[in-house]
Amino acid sequence: MPSWVAGCLLALALAVPVSQAQNSRDAEKKLQQVRGELKNVAQERQRLEGERDAASRRLREADQKVARSGRAVADTEAAMRREQQALAELQQRRASLEANREKQRGQLAALLRSAYQLGNHAPLKLLLSQDRVADANRDLAYHRYLQRERARTIGSLTADLQALASNEREILARSSELEQARAQQREQAAALAEDRRRRAQVAAELDQRYQDRSEREKVLGKDARALERLLSNLRAAAAR
Repeated sequence: MPSWVAGCLLALALAVPVSQAQNSRDAEKKLQQVRGELKNVAQERQRLEGERDAASRRLREADQKVARSGRAVADTEAAMRREQQALAELQQRRASLEANREKQRGQLAALLRSAYQLGNHAPLKLLLSQDRVADANRDLAYHRYLQRERARTIGSLTADLQALASNEREILARSSELEQARAQQREQAAALAEDRRRRAQVAAELDQRYQDRSEREKVLGKDARALERLLSNLRAAAAR
């Protein structure tokens, strides 16, 4: 029982009968004040409850946005890693093709030198037997065949390298776009995180105010019931 209520009861026990009416009026006045405050506090508590629920919904929405933003950044970074892996594989393939092309060019140069030497020996063919001349012609024809094959191989390798260069440019362009997208997503994620922090702060403040009003409402309810009992006792005493 609140101390002031206990004081009123003590005053009731000690007071002379003529003061009982005054005590009743004082208790009634105090009860009306408590009931008025209780009504206001209850209304404020209900209002805060609605605001708190709305703030909680907004906080959940902010949590969902932050989660989606985080997943978007993670997806973009995963795509960037895939592009980087593809670029590394492409560059490795390009290095292999370039090495093979240089090898084919070296072999073609050797064939050209060999064919040139065979061609320069043509006057000597007149001094050779018919069989030796036929062998020399076959060797020269074979060299020319190898030259054509090497040239075709070099052309094919060059075409492959050009295609790889085109793919490399495309990968670099996509990587640049992904980098820009990630920067924007990170900026958006930071803004969403800040918004979520503010909403959490508002929700916490509203919850604290709601709890305060709820506690105050309970205290006032107890006071009102104590005053009602006091009035009942005063009226009973006055009736005797």
